[in-house]
Amino acid sequence: MSTDLGLDTLLVRLALSLAAGALLGWNREELGHPAGLRTMVLICLAACTAMLLANWLLAHTVTPDTTVLRLDLMRLAQGVLAGIGFIGAGTILKQGNIVRGVTTAAAVWLATVVGLCFGAGAWPLGTAATVGGLLVLQGLKWVETILRRRSYGSVTVEFDAGRTSHAAILAVLEAHGLGLSSVTIEQAGSTGRVIGLGAHRARGSAWSLALLAALHETPGVERVVWEEAA
Repeated sequence: MSTDLGLDTLLVRLALSLAAGALLGWNREELGHPAGLRTMVLICLAACTAMLLANWLLAHTVTPDTTVLRLDLMRLAQGVLAGIGFIGAGTILKQGNIVRGVTTAAAVWLATVVGLCFGAGAWPLGTAATVGGLLVLQGLKWVETILRRRSYGSVTVEFDAGRTSHAAILAVLEAHGLGLSSVTIEQAGSTGRVIGLGAHRARGSAWSLALLAALHETPGVERVVWEEAA
């Protein structure tokens, strides 16, 4: 950890953290995720400032006359990483049975670490982490689109239990190739409900429209909702 904190050093480190946060935030902003451009820039800038403060404290605490020093400056960085968990958790949203925002939370964590790197003067490491993060966010999304053979989502079916059964609904889902990873079965009086979370191999809207049509044709089905995971 370098303790050389001239004005030029401060400006360079802060500028690098601003640039890294802007690059990571641009990716999230473009895709419409909760933690966008300004959020990422502020997070990265705050982390950089925290490490610069640690450097400043070290430079102004250690002197040639110092004989006993008990100052754990790394606790400052640890506190930043622990505190950022609250922001990361806030980007994770649960909509129905589908969880979104986990990748954005990971990007928030990365922006924090990048800011700490630049604040500590580890410019090559911070630059490499920024480039690696962009490659993962941009490049692997393209690769994932090519390799991905399944689409994920949740289906909710409400029906008259006097005219059909939970087993019949599950049979329709199975017949249309929906591999269920979890199923919730409910019944209140004469109304039954099946909530399933799973994956199917077909892509596009044709499959989901065919599933909705087949479920609506099942006797007793009153309401069907399919929610595709992004």
